[in-house]
Formats: sequence, C-alpha cells, structure tokens
Amino acid sequence: TFNGGESWSGIMNQPTAQLYHVAADNSVPYRLYAAQQDNTTISVPSRSDYGIITLENWYTVGGGEDGYVAPRIDDANIIYAADHHWVTRYDHRTKQIRDISPNPETNYGWGAADQKYRFWWTFPVMTSPHDPNVLYVTSQYVHRTTNEGQSWDVISPDLTRADPKTLERTPTYEHPEPGEYWGPITREAYGPEWYATIFAFAESPAQAGVLWAGSDDGYIHVSKDAGKNWTKVNIPDLPEFALISIIDPSRHDPARAYVAATRYKLGDMKPYLYMTRDFGATWTKITNGIPDNDFTRVIREDPEREGLLYAGTERTVYVSFNDGGAWQPLNNKLPVVPIHDLVVKNGDLAAATHGRSFWILDNVTLLHQFDAQALGDAQHLFQPRPTIRFRDRANLVARSTAPSAPNPPGGVVLPYYFKTKPSGSVTLRIMKGSDVIQTVSNVPANAGANRFVWNMRYPGAVVLPGAVFQGSAEGPLAPPGTYRAELAAGGRTLTQSFQILRDPRLNYTDADLVAQFEFLIQARDKLTETMALVKRIRDLRAEAEHLVQSAGGRKQLQDALKALNDQLYPLEERLVQYRARAGQDLIAWPTGVDSKLARMMTFASMADAPPTDGDRELYGRLVQIIQERAEALSRIQEKEFAALARMAQGGR
Repeated sequence: TFNGGESWSGIMNQPTAQLYHVAADNSVPYRLYAAQQDNTTISVPSRSDYGIITLENWYTVGGGEDGYVAPRIDDANIIYAADHHWVTRYDHRTKQIRDISPNPETNYGWGAADQKYRFWWTFPVMTSPHDPNVLYVTSQYVHRTTNEGQSWDVISPDLTRADPKTLERTPTYEHPEPGEYWGPITREAYGPEWYATIFAFAESPAQAGVLWAGSDDGYIHVSKDAGKNWTKVNIPDLPEFALISIIDPSRHDPARAYVAATRYKLGDMKPYLYMTRDFGATWTKITNGIPDNDFTRVIREDPEREGLLYAGTERTVYVSFNDGGAWQPLNNKLPVVPIHDLVVKNGDLAAATHGRSFWILDNVTLLHQFDAQALGDAQHLFQPRPTIRFRDRANLVARSTAPSAPNPPGGVVLPYYFKTKPSGSVTLRIMKGSDVIQTVSNVPANAGANRFVWNMRYPGAVVLPGAVFQGSAEGPLAPPGTYRAELAAGGRTLTQSFQILRDPRLNYTDADLVAQFEFLIQARDKLTETMALVKRIRDLRAEAEHLVQSAGGRKQLQDALKALNDQLYPLEERLVQYRARAGQDLIAWPTGVDSKLARMMTFASMADAPPTDGDRELYGRLVQIIQERAEALSRIQEKEFAALARMAQGGR
C-alpha cells in the first residue's frame, strides 16, 4: 500500500523469491532450478514459446525450501532435490516424488553432536558431469549413489573440522537443558543450526573422479581417485573457520579450481576468492577490484573462454577477463541484491538471488570477444552467436495479468561497437550468399555498445494500400544455414557470418525446412504478383475513365466504358475482394486469390514442417487462376480497351 492502507496491491507484483542455488538442465530451451526460502522448489524455462514467461510455465520438483536441486544430465524429467536433511527424486512425467535419502530418519530437536549424518540446511546435491547414473550428496561425509538413491555408499571420512566446541549436544530427560555448547539457540534444531558439515562439493568436469569438498568450518579436501583417498589442502591466508561457499573446478584443467568463501557470520565482510593450479598445493588470492566490504558467495569459470570468471557478492555480479587478476561489475539492470549462485548455460549467465528471484544475462558469450583489439577499434562488429530458430507464438495465448518475465530477443542479435558516434549514415545488410535479404538504414548508432535484432524473416509480399484479406503477407523465416551481416559506417564495411540453427526439438530435418521456405517464398511472390495484377486492372480502368472524360464523355464512350468495366470488375473480384473494408466483410463477399494465398501461407508456416500435399495442390490451382486472369487482362487490354481508346481519340 502507498496510501496508508486505503488500497492494496496483490502480492504477485514483483519477483521476490529467495533462491539458494541455481542449476540448469540440458533441455532446449534450458530450464533453471532452485529451492525458495519459505516456499517450494521451482523450475522455470529460460524462454517461453508464448513470448513471455509466466506462472503457467513453472512447476515444483520435489524437495523443499532449502538447498540444491540437480536435474539428471541425460533426462531432464528426473530431478533430485534437497529437503532439510532428506533427498527426493521427482519424475515430471508421472509427477511422483520418491524419498531417496541416505538416512530418512527425522532428527528434529537433536543436536549436531548426536547426528549420525550432519546434513546442513543447504547441503550439496550434485550430479556427476561424466556419468548420469552418479549422484552425490554431502553430510560431514560424501555420499554417492549409482542407482538413483536405492542405495548409497559413503566415499569419504569426516571432511570437516568437527571441533567438539561447535557441535551442540541434545537435551535429554536426565539433562533437560541444552549442552554447554548449545549457545543462544535453544529448542529449535532442524538443520540450519547443525555445524561441521560439507557445505560445498563438486566433481571436476575436466577429469572424472577428481572430487572437491569444502566445509562450513574451513576445511578443503580433494580426491583424485573418485573418493578412495582424500587430501586436505590449506589456503594459507584464509582465516580459520571461513565457510567454504562454492568450489568450482575448472573445465579446462583438472588441476585448477576456484574457491569462494565467506566469514560475514564472524563479522568479517571481506571477499575471499582463491585459485589453485596444482590440486590445492598452492593458492592465489584473486579479489582485486571487489570492495573490501562486499563478501563473495560464488565464483564460476566460463566453460568456453579460459580465464573468464564470474563472481557473485552480497550486492552484485563481477567479471574478470584475466583469471581473477582484476574484477569489474557486471550489473547492467541487475538490482542490488545478494547473489547466492551463478551458472553459465548455453552462452547465458544465470543468477540465483536472495530476494529478486532468477536473473539471466543473455549472450554472455559476447564477452569472449572482448579484447584490446576489438575494443580499441573505432568500430567493431562482433560475431553473432549461433541462433536457434525458435518460434514465438505469443498471439496464441492471452497475455497474463500476473507477473511475467520477458523472453530473450526473438532473433539473431547483431552486436556492434562505436568508439564515438558516427557522423554519417550507418547501414546494416543481411545477406545469404550474394543475395541481400534486408537492408536497414535506421539501426542504433550510439557511442559505445549497440545491437540490432534481426527477426530472421525475409521481406513480406508487396500489397496494395488498404487491401483487406485473410491471413498474413509477412515473409517466411530464414531456413537453417549460414548468413552474413555487413555493417557500413564511416567509410568502412565490417562483415561477420553467423548460423541459424533448427530447433532441436523438431522431428523434421533442415532439408524439410528449406522446402518450407522455398514454398513460402513462391507463395509470397505470387501474392505480390496478384497485387501487381490488380494494380494493372485498376490502372487500366483509371486510364479508360480519363480517356472518356477527355473526349467529352459521349454516350457511346460511356457505354464502351461500362462494357469494359463489366469485364474488369469480375476479373478483379476473383483476385481481391474490392468491396471489403474490414476483415468481417469477407464473410459476406467471396474471398479472392489474395486471401486464399495469404491464408495458405499462414497455415503452411504455422509450424516448422514442409508443405503438405494439400498446400501444394491449392497453390497450383491458385497459380492457374492468376495466370488465367493475367491472360484475360492482356486480351481485354488488346481488344476492348484498345477499341475504346481509338473511339476516344477519333472523337476529339
């Protein structure tokens, strides 16, 4: 309320979810997963087929309000999730949730010192990047299953400090008061209070069996043999009892890993980020550029560009282009909010925030091209990333009044850069081989970063002003293939090629989509030809009327003009419905070839598929009608119109 309670908004007026971690599956489009504090787990798509992402697009995936969610790497319908100190398996096909906890025991009210397994509030649940049958969870031990939780193996010793002074004792009948180390938290023990647990865990994506574990009381261990042997590694200048928040093993080097740690619970707000290149034997602190009071919960390495890092702090996201040597903010439009986790997926950077839900930075792969040469040029056209030919069916669904998120740009994003604003014209051309698809002369041309989004469509049919017909005259989507962008500015022309890819969810082939494109281009051109033929009819009629008026409008000429129009109007009506002033008029008067072509184009482009036999048969009939009308017009022009013209000239 903004008026003292006289009126109130709903609660669904802004994204406020508190997300602990973020995971992404291998779907197309990929989906994001997280657990929400005081709420459920959540799965949301990175884009919707209906133009915006709404409440209708998300669902819960088992688990509870806390911890990690881990989709199976080979089947996104199977999702593992934490729930306090339990683990669930969710199957989206059946919507069934199964408990697969290593220890399904309820331990509410019990102190950490009396737990068989100390599963903290947000204990890791991790799938192996190498084997879809391997799932890890951690207590003070590392647990592994290879049969979806039917059975579990403990593959480590206690990898925490396990200082007895930090492990509270459980009140009993004989000792009804909490133990001496219980501290100020009394009579509330259900997970967040337990200590000496493995808080961070990961398997190296560069080498199977290289496992990293970090505890909430400051220990880091590494195993190079899938958990058979573990080595404790020390970061010399990391203060004791730092919470090891995230360990991110490198995608490029099995010996390299990155660590984010925090000590804010001990009153220390400093950022703690480290890197090792030798399995933890030595460490380098990498916090230059991050303020001393902005502590760091997460660090992630870009999976494609070595040395490109992202870090999430209590306030924002930072990026480093030199393996942590220097950091700078990466917070364009991102609210000031705690960043609890980050994931790089399919060229995007997704953040789990604690208070503003998910945020996705589209096309973070553009940063791969940021170097001194590119940013030092007076102008630079960046390489567009391969673009999947998704369809936006926003017109098929009513716009939701509930909160929604925008889709990423629905087309090929063409990013470019001007050191200073160009003084002359700037032109962008989209090419396929030597053919120009589109020329745009009003692209953004500001100093700094610019972008143009090509909607992947060829130009539409050329239609007559005011034409009323059913269907759409827009051009077809470009088929999968290689295209080229040419940016002309300041006397230079910059060129980049790019790929358009078929939606991998389709059962049809690239060749099928090329066949669809070629059919729609033919139909588009026939609609243009139809409109041009109608213009010829109207121009001929106007010329005849002018001749009659110029000759004084004698009755003989008037009769000849009427006879001419009696042939031209039926000819035109079969091509377009000239009586129609609005779409509803077409149910009262017969539709012309223009509507039949345009509606056929709409039907043939509804989905990514080749034209049907019905499409081709109808197209053939319409082509014949157009040809017959064109031939009839030529005969009328040669005979009736020519006779009227001679008559008008003889009467002058």
